[in-house]
Amino acid sequence: MPKVLSYTPPWLSRPSPGYNLFTSESRNVSWGTPNGLKVASNGKQDEEYRGPQRTTACRNAEIFTVVDNQIRWSDLSMLKYDWESSHRQRVDRTEENEGPRRTYRVLDVHFGEQIRQLSVSPNGEFLAIATSHTAHVAFLPSSSAFDEGKGFAIKVTLRTVGPTTHVLKESPIASILWHPCGVNGSCLVTVTAEAVVRLWEVNKLSRGSFDIPTLAIDMRKLESATSQEDNIAPRPMGGNRGFSANMIDLEIASACFGGTGSPHESPWSAMTLWTVTTEGDVYAMCPLLPSRWQPTSTQIPALSAIADAQRGSSSPDQPTAHEDLSMREEQWTWLTDIDAQAPFLVPRENAITVQDTVYSRPNRPGTVPRLQGPLELSDDPSYGFLDVSDINVIASKIDVEELMQGEDDDSEYGMQENFDGLSADVICLLTTDGRVHIFLNPEGLEGQWLPANPPRNLSPGPEPPELVLIEVLETLEPEAITEDEWPTFSRDPFSRYSFFITHGRGIYFCSLAPWIDQLDRELLNPSTSGTQSRLRTMHGFIRTLRERIIRFDHSINTEASTSANACIVLYDSDLGYFLLTSHNGNTYPHAASLDVPRTVLVETEPLPDEADDSFAYLEDGEPHTELVTRPAYEPSPLFWNDSSLPSLISRTVPPHRRRTIQEEIRFSGATLELMFSTHRLLSEETASIQHAVADLINRCQRMMQEMAEQLQQVRLQAVKADQLQQGGDGDDIEGENADEKLESRLERARKRHTDLKTRMGRVTMKLTEVEGKPLNEKETQWLKELEQLDRAIDKSADSPTDGHRGGSIEPWWQRYEEVKHLSGELVETAKRMEEKGGGKKKGEEDEYAVPNEMRKRKVEQVMGLLERESALVDAVSSRLERLNFGISV
Repeated sequence: MPKVLSYTPPWLSRPSPGYNLFTSESRNVSWGTPNGLKVASNGKQDEEYRGPQRTTACRNAEIFTVVDNQIRWSDLSMLKYDWESSHRQRVDRTEENEGPRRTYRVLDVHFGEQIRQLSVSPNGEFLAIATSHTAHVAFLPSSSAFDEGKGFAIKVTLRTVGPTTHVLKESPIASILWHPCGVNGSCLVTVTAEAVVRLWEVNKLSRGSFDIPTLAIDMRKLESATSQEDNIAPRPMGGNRGFSANMIDLEIASACFGGTGSPHESPWSAMTLWTVTTEGDVYAMCPLLPSRWQPTSTQIPALSAIADAQRGSSSPDQPTAHEDLSMREEQWTWLTDIDAQAPFLVPRENAITVQDTVYSRPNRPGTVPRLQGPLELSDDPSYGFLDVSDINVIASKIDVEELMQGEDDDSEYGMQENFDGLSADVICLLTTDGRVHIFLNPEGLEGQWLPANPPRNLSPGPEPPELVLIEVLETLEPEAITEDEWPTFSRDPFSRYSFFITHGRGIYFCSLAPWIDQLDRELLNPSTSGTQSRLRTMHGFIRTLRERIIRFDHSINTEASTSANACIVLYDSDLGYFLLTSHNGNTYPHAASLDVPRTVLVETEPLPDEADDSFAYLEDGEPHTELVTRPAYEPSPLFWNDSSLPSLISRTVPPHRRRTIQEEIRFSGATLELMFSTHRLLSEETASIQHAVADLINRCQRMMQEMAEQLQQVRLQAVKADQLQQGGDGDDIEGENADEKLESRLERARKRHTDLKTRMGRVTMKLTEVEGKPLNEKETQWLKELEQLDRAIDKSADSPTDGHRGGSIEPWWQRYEEVKHLSGELVETAKRMEEKGGGKKKGEEDEYAVPNEMRKRKVEQVMGLLERESALVDAVSSRLERLNFGISV
């Protein structure tokens, strides 16, 4: 959980120049307009808009924000440095050597509609701009161009994306995205509310790349399509809309890609487009690729490893559904087409020697993926209608063991260790009432395509995976929900499993890290015994970290819009971990400096017996309480905005009667109507100023009370310091002298020392369990026996001693020689006995004669024993050699 170090810094507060970045030049505030209509900066009444508000984007420490429907460009690091320099000069009372630098520059582009979304390309070369119905791309200048030229306006090249598709008469734009697999980040994806997805591979040198998309898909037609021969292209401009059964259900609220193009993610994630409708239906298309795409270093090898594993696991004896078999064959054909290509190298932007590997989109089994969905979200009957505003998908981690199977540790992929994260996708849905629904996709999504030819029997195809509901978070009170509320997600630069939520009442931080590791261990456990009970128990203890970072105050200006601009979160060496947003029509900046987390994922919670020792202590043994950071007071904009009275007079009084206003008042109906209009305007303005002044007075009174409390605490500390100097400890307790107080403090210190030693012992035992347990008595005795056997076999060693019997053990080679000597004697004796028996006369009987057959059997038994003894010795020698004893017989 990030700790708020400070709120809006002074270099972004009034009267610093950085505040002007978000301030309107007209300095007029809406004191209220008739019929509740919003007045745009161009003077036209803007129609009701209900959608995402992302009018602030960043490129490293540079930000682009919309004020008065103009795009302003500034560098936050430069603003901070200039303010610190000027502040230092004022303190040192030195004269400024250089003139004041520009606070911001204005991009010289003009739009007929209000700008709603901004998005900077991954390489920082393009800025995607979207109004409610139109889309544009601006060529951004380099960072060094900020101080070049004269004036505040800077000319940039602007191209209209889809001049015949994204127009006012067509569907509004729901999301604008940059494809993670685009070559040098130059593939723009637009998704409209009527479920039309278009891919634009923009190029600075080609105007046609902005006119015609390289791929256009109508999701409503794609859902009912049965083969690749069906027409899934969107209708042309002005064409008949027709009727479709999916016209009402497929109304897109938001879209996002399943990954960011990182080599640590699942290979299918970056090429999967997730969309969610306003009613909460989730759809996915995989793989969605431009005509030329740039894979990561692990994407193609990981896909090949998955395909090989699937083909190796399938056997004729194992029953497999026909849909699964066809899906595996399609994936194998798709990968075979990629392997058959000769990739070409493309130089990276702003690099001389670095080149990226680029592939062409495979044509087999098809260029258009199958529409997977709607995914089943929950079997709970209480899970009903959702008014969704945004979606955020967290990709699963890559399977390192499967990727590195058969590879060396020092391979070209650099995967020496596993990565933190979950081996399943996490889908977060944000509703307009501020609720976050967190789902888990254990099965994952893979590439699927439509069949090449229409099937004879209509089959539903592979069933989409089921999403398991994990948790539901509340971020808005029921009384704070408004109709025009449209919350949005913002990514965290440090952890994939953390995100920020922006709505009209504030900004929340959520982190899924506390339960990610534990759930991943349970999913990867090969044993299935007791899994259901453990998952049910874990589901009851899953708690996502949630904290409010910034709170928006609507108590002063209740007429202002409650919609907030989606926050941006960045990390810079000069700014640190910085959060920035604007409120009330982009005229009031809100910022927060956060503490940089030490680890990306939160470690496991302490044991119950360690919970009491998890906080710090002061010298007197009392727990230390952290101070709560509070935002600095910002005066209401009503104090410095001009009155609307002059504009009222010029608007309501005709020119030929304006001179009569300066003359003596004449009683007439026109004069009475003018006084009524003036009274209504002044009453509204003075009432708003009265509320702002009352809030200021309350804050001043509270500050005086807090100051008095702080002075009282200082007095108490001064009294304690005096008592300490006189020999006491600062505590004025009756019945105890200084020695008794000192003894009690020493006793508390000894107790804390004992507790620390106990905790140190527990930690040592845990480390011992991790590194290895000590040997027990049986293992020690077994090692001694192995050493004795080693000395008994090795001829160079001394004669071993039997510790149990107290005598010496006869070496094996002496026993072997003795057995050979005895066997020779037995053979000679047998021969002599045979000769002696053969020399007897015929008819003579020997009562001690042994039959020849028995004699042969005895000899064979003796020879068998000798061979068995030799084999036993050889086996023992080879066994010891395998145990790395280094014995040579």
